[in-house]
Amino acid sequence: MRTIVHRSKRALTAATASMLSLAVGMAPAHAVLQIAWDFGGTTGGCVDNTACDTSPLVGTLQLGDQNIGGLQINGSIQTSSKGTTNILNTSSLSVVNTTGGNIDYALAVGDTDFVGPVTSFSASGSGTWQTAAGSTITMNWYNDANNNQGADTTTDTPGVLLHTFSDTAGPLTDAFSTSLVGPANDPSLFSMTETASGTLVAGGQLVSRGQTEIKELVTVVPEPGSLALLGGALLGLGLLGRRRLR
Repeated sequence: MRTIVHRSKRALTAATASMLSLAVGMAPAHAVLQIAWDFGGTTGGCVDNTACDTSPLVGTLQLGDQNIGGLQINGSIQTSSKGTTNILNTSSLSVVNTTGGNIDYALAVGDTDFVGPVTSFSASGSGTWQTAAGSTITMNWYNDANNNQGADTTTDTPGVLLHTFSDTAGPLTDAFSTSLVGPANDPSLFSMTETASGTLVAGGQLVSRGQTEIKELVTVVPEPGSLALLGGALLGLGLLGRRRLR
């Protein structure tokens, strides 16, 4: 009997260790600001307020300057604000191809639990090419009324595509920008995801890249009929109170 109990404890301990091992290897809990990238075939990601985030602020995800897959990434900051004005932003001071060949790149930034209801969106993006003739970029903005987490990978984009924009760099220096305002339908909590992908030629630079998606909370104003009913009810309660006092 003791042997059986001993083995059972061993089995339970092994199962517990296995579960802990899986938990450590699992992706972080959702409902967070996060970024995923694929630079020249080197993939990775970072979650707000984990070791890779150099900012202590919740809702600000900042990466230290580093070379990933042949691209020197400088001043990468992602921010998320929720409430009356919901904002998802991603930007970098510069991305420089330090190799002698073209490099394909892709990134995604996402967060959840933005506050509804909202009925419209505003999306914008911009950047400047330097000595990057032939380089390309495609930027996308997504919205998900089901509040699913995006940016687990560079292709993880739940919901619907709100806006897309593409640009090809001209010689020496060239700039691009886009903006769009349109309808959205988020009755309650929702998520937003932004992506950027393309090719950066040898020695090329993408400077001051930025993408923003903004949605303002709609304040529900009672209809006149509802106000009249409320007023009538309050008046009735007042009269009833006066009768009781008599």
